[in-house]
Amino acid sequence: MIELSDVSFAYSSKRPVLTDLSLHFRAGCFHGVFGPNGCGKSTLLKLITGELAPQSGRIAPRWSSPAVRARSLALVEQEIPGRLPFTVNEIVALGRYPWERTGSSGKSVENILDTMDLAPLSGTLYADLSGGERQRVMLARALAQDTPILLLDEPASSLDPGFQHTFYRLLRKQADCGKCVVMVTHDLFIAPRYLEESVLLCDGRIFRQGPPAETLSAAALKAAFRLPDVLT
Repeated sequence: MIELSDVSFAYSSKRPVLTDLSLHFRAGCFHGVFGPNGCGKSTLLKLITGELAPQSGRIAPRWSSPAVRARSLALVEQEIPGRLPFTVNEIVALGRYPWERTGSSGKSVENILDTMDLAPLSGTLYADLSGGERQRVMLARALAQDTPILLLDEPASSLDPGFQHTFYRLLRKQADCGKCVVMVTHDLFIAPRYLEESVLLCDGRIFRQGPPAETLSAAALKAAFRLPDVLT
């Protein structure tokens, strides 16, 4: 579903952020991308969306137009917008905008609001929500977009542990229904329980790749995050 072949990227003349990266994210799988700050996790997502272009290597798929991309890929970014002059219902409904002229009914906004436990807040202004509620709204908008590829950058950072479990189960269900779900996260405790595949990046390269139990072993995490012995 997503293929990166020998991809390298650097910002201007700075040292490479990603070097000779080859990855395959398949449909019907919930993938997690882990690694220390600055290892290239968020940059990886921007390369996949086309926001950034690699200096070398190949990324597939590429989309013929922004409209086609919007019907193929949904992104939940790490930075949550602070103030938007819309209600919760209106923001989630924006996820259906790419489909308006296609005749596709897709998932109803009401069903998604229920799924994300946002129905009681549907008429509330986004600016009046807490940080965790705003994050859930952005997640709901991405689900309303109903794309075969779902990319998420630290999507559960503002969610309480109870809703993190709920949310990860929801993402796993999306993958089980055939979507390609790729999540960048620092959550080494709850998220791995729901993932099928994981990638551990270090210094812009793949350090480990495979099932979470192997990729995120104590030895691998100690080396990738350069943890002192006292913490392992």
